[in-house]
Amino acid sequence: MKLQDTLRLSFGALTSKRLRTSLTILGILIGPAIVVGLTGLTLGFSAVLTHQLFSSLSPTDIFVTPGTNQVTSYTVQQISKLPGVKAVVPYYLLSATLETPSGPEPTEILSIDTAQAQKAFPGLTLETGQYPSPYSSYGAVAGYYITHPQYPGQPTYGPGQTVEVQIKTPNGEVTKTFLITGTFNEFSSAFADIDRSLVVQNIVGSQYYGDDYSGLIVEASSVSQVNSVVNEIQNTLGRSVSVTSVEQFVTLINNSLSAVSSLLFIAGASSFIVAFVGILSTMFTTVVERTREIGVLRAIGFTRRGIMAIFLGEAVLMGLLGGIAGIGAGVGMGFLLTSVAGSPRGGGPGGGSAFGPGTHITPVFDPNFMVEVVLITIAFSVLAGLIPAYRASKIEPAVALRYEV
Repeated sequence: MKLQDTLRLSFGALTSKRLRTSLTILGILIGPAIVVGLTGLTLGFSAVLTHQLFSSLSPTDIFVTPGTNQVTSYTVQQISKLPGVKAVVPYYLLSATLETPSGPEPTEILSIDTAQAQKAFPGLTLETGQYPSPYSSYGAVAGYYITHPQYPGQPTYGPGQTVEVQIKTPNGEVTKTFLITGTFNEFSSAFADIDRSLVVQNIVGSQYYGDDYSGLIVEASSVSQVNSVVNEIQNTLGRSVSVTSVEQFVTLINNSLSAVSSLLFIAGASSFIVAFVGILSTMFTTVVERTREIGVLRAIGFTRRGIMAIFLGEAVLMGLLGGIAGIGAGVGMGFLLTSVAGSPRGGGPGGGSAFGPGTHITPVFDPNFMVEVVLITIAFSVLAGLIPAYRASKIEPAVALRYEV
């Protein structure tokens, strides 16, 4: 019997029981929909995180923080002499509290040479005003959330205004007043929460911590030299410092999301078992109901292999239709989930996604992966249809013709 004849008979059998076939396909599509939707969601998150990281930081940036020892000016000298190092920018991160009319607000003060910081953070741009002069110990640039209200009644500040800050230092808390000389555009970064920080010249941090830096930003001469510079720093300084490059940030993000994606895939794959049982039940019922039909087909010359092919064809068609429908449902689920994840947070006009205001998350779907999901669905369907199809092929014609439903 020709393949097209087998498929025609299989399709005719499915359409004769449309309600049962529709319910079975509905059960099949759940697995592919969950797997495709959740995988598209995690890939979308990965794409957004990677884009934000590279748009805010330079790919040549390497971050050095204290390990077993403090990072000092001597550390700066050691790293500056290493091959492939273009610049070393020390910085201080000071924990502080912003005193506002509505009460204290936690914040951070990033004390850094702002001229060099602009090169290390290409995504950090001024919205208004200017940076304080290199020798100013009172000028500050305010982060986006300090100058844009995030909730009703939030005190906000702009250029020309002064802010009073309680700074935690080795000698206790000190109160300092800063003049805001400029404001930043929104800046999302794994380095520091600059949107909620004040950025001041490095002279401020040195007043309280001397040359005990919070860390260093090492700029490699080129992207190709980043790994070699990381290795040089680790070989030279060992465990006395912790070294992380932007590339390692990306690898960490991808590895973490890959692990999450694998767990989601396993959770979604369990739905295939439900589909397997549904197809098995449907096929067994179909064989019983069509026993006399099987007898007629055998009587007019159909072989056991032909009978088995017809029932396997039904399983394949249900798997194919369920897989394709599941892909469509999964794509819709991915966009629905990302729209929920990217919906505005409460708190004023600056609301945005969980990744920051104005961030739009788009699910990412791999065509090859979707084809694999359809093939897996068909494979499960064939496995579920094997036993009923084999049972149908073993029915004797004489017995089948005398069978009464």
